[in-house]
Amino acid sequence: MPGEFDFISWVRSQQAADDLVQLPAGDDLAVLRWPSSDLLLIGVDQVLDGVHFDAGVHPPRAIGRKVMNRNLSDCAAMGCLPAAAVATVALPFGGTLDYAKELYHGLREAGDPYRCRIVGGDTASWGGKLAVTVTILGSSEGVAPVTRKGARPGDGIYVTGSLGGSILGRHMTFEPRVQLGRSLAENGIASAMIDLSDGLSRDLAHICEQSGVGAIVEAEAVPIHADVARLPADGRTPLQHALHDGEDYELLFTSAVPFAQVIHIGRIVKEPGVWLLREGQAEALTPMGWEHRI
Repeated sequence: MPGEFDFISWVRSQQAADDLVQLPAGDDLAVLRWPSSDLLLIGVDQVLDGVHFDAGVHPPRAIGRKVMNRNLSDCAAMGCLPAAAVATVALPFGGTLDYAKELYHGLREAGDPYRCRIVGGDTASWGGKLAVTVTILGSSEGVAPVTRKGARPGDGIYVTGSLGGSILGRHMTFEPRVQLGRSLAENGIASAMIDLSDGLSRDLAHICEQSGVGAIVEAEAVPIHADVARLPADGRTPLQHALHDGEDYELLFTSAVPFAQVIHIGRIVKEPGVWLLREGQAEALTPMGWEHRI
């Protein structure tokens, strides 16, 4: 019966050296030739069955794509270019070689358009559910990364698309905004930026906290995705879904420069706190997006 080393041998057959990857997966460590003029950006993301996907519903290739795309979205949020990644997979006992290969194909399908090479990782089997982790390496390539700390009073607040209802399927099929994030960084447009994984209300609070500012969000300006109308009734309004659902993977950024290609939803202010302006009345916008419990 095929085991871990059969999968590792197969993965090695999928690897190739290039100008960046001097030695791909197959040794104890991969070897990359990193230009001394570039910054190296590193991030890691863990995706768990029962939390981020349902392995009984979602096929392994789709799961692999989501794991990689979450990491690519982090690159987009800092305006860097994806370069390479390593992946670890903990398969439930009884997982097949074909299943593992499909996971890998999903990772590759997401990473290949950005020349993000999978250069290594680890596999194991255990008595728990499927867990997949990707560590990604990004390159600045001469452009200063955009952080969460640069928002200033007077900046506008922008999002790159409609929000809410991603649980109906978009949380598995989204396209990371890598090119747009790079353009915002390269042209000096974004002063602070984050990807919307945990919900607009929570992610905007992260920017405000790290920048030492506050924010006012105009309720009428928040773009609500059409998927929200198809959600089962749960007592929440469409606006509440757009503010709090999370896993939209759009970019949220601040800018002193008006930018027509995205959606203006508010402004940064000096006073701490995040506020929702509705019909001329301001109310505190409590962060209510996703938060893991530990």
